[in-house]
Amino acid sequence: MVYKEFIELTKVRLSHLYPNEEGRAIAVRLLEHFCGINSYMPLVEPFGAIAPEHLLRLESALQQLAAARPLQYVVGFQEFCGLKIVVREGVLIPRPETEELVLAASQYLIDSGKQYASVNILDAACGSGCIAAALSARFPNANVYACDISSEALKVTTENLKPSSQHLILKYDLLKSPQEQSPDELTDKFVSMKGQFDLIVSNPPYVTESEQKMMRPNVTEYEPHMALFVPDHNPLLFYKALASLADNHLKPSGAIFMEINEQFGRQTSELFNGGNYSENEIIKDLFGKDRVVKAIKK
Repeated sequence: MVYKEFIELTKVRLSHLYPNEEGRAIAVRLLEHFCGINSYMPLVEPFGAIAPEHLLRLESALQQLAAARPLQYVVGFQEFCGLKIVVREGVLIPRPETEELVLAASQYLIDSGKQYASVNILDAACGSGCIAAALSARFPNANVYACDISSEALKVTTENLKPSSQHLILKYDLLKSPQEQSPDELTDKFVSMKGQFDLIVSNPPYVTESEQKMMRPNVTEYEPHMALFVPDHNPLLFYKALASLADNHLKPSGAIFMEINEQFGRQTSELFNGGNYSENEIIKDLFGKDRVVKAIKK
């Protein structure tokens, strides 16, 4: 089989899930990953032959994709802010919208003149650790903490953000008070760090249960629901917890940046309208949708 034939085969095999152009892009990515070729090769050498040993792996990948398994789980990573982030079942796949969250938080540190300082940063509800890893790469002097309730997510975070004296990864339930957390040396240390964080960044669960029916099966059947969905009757569940966390852990002039559901931008922002914050802003994404809430503590 040659590159051109495999691309056409992929488009047909995945037509029940993806339009033609997306199917083509998936085929090229599979060829890149399993055959070790550059993405332009199918264009400049459409009749390049695929080695038999690669065909077996490509067929296995197509079977998984046809069953709606996400491409990122099939290849084992997702590109994010210039990094290869390890992903697998049990962790949310990083999205482009979250890259915009990282850019906004990064710009805050730069504008504050803290880009070279040993600032304390927290990635709350870290999932794969993509935010923590991206901020660590951009600000190598920073002390980066990452927390999540999921043990599987923390294992993946450890692969993306290598634990060190500067990077601490801990189990922490945002929906529980500090006193209710499971006793652990790292958790106890984190709880004691009141008023010591320069920056908190979070992409918590925010998709309402009623929105689930509008989502693709490769999301709803494979990605962890606990990282995606919140009850219709309490869509700001995690933002209320983050507001409490920010009140306790941010330094004066410290900031919190959160990715949000575009339907609840104003309501999320209002959680930070109290006397503890000097600035509160809703940042729109590239498509003009409310995507990030930023609040700076007095």
